[in-house]
Amino acid sequence: MGWIAACVLVVFMLPILGMLYLDILDAKEQTKAQIEKVEKLRRQIERKQRDKEPSNISDNPVFDRVRRPLEIPLSKPSKLG
Repeated sequence: MGWIAACVLVVFMLPILGMLYLDILDAKEQTKAQIEKVEKLRRQIERKQRDKEPSNISDNPVFDRVRRPLEIPLSKPSKLG
């Protein structure tokens, strides 16, 4: 009697597990496609931000840099005179 119950359980569980596995594969595929779309949009936005003309000084990344004082090397004469 136990063997019959085990066989019936396996017969019902295998198709259910197969359907769950196929659902997981489908969800993985859809997730991968969505991630690729998001990455493509992110690259497009970054490209637009990099290529756009700055409308004012605060938009220009060149002016965001820290300014260092200009140092001009001068040779010091050994003898004044």
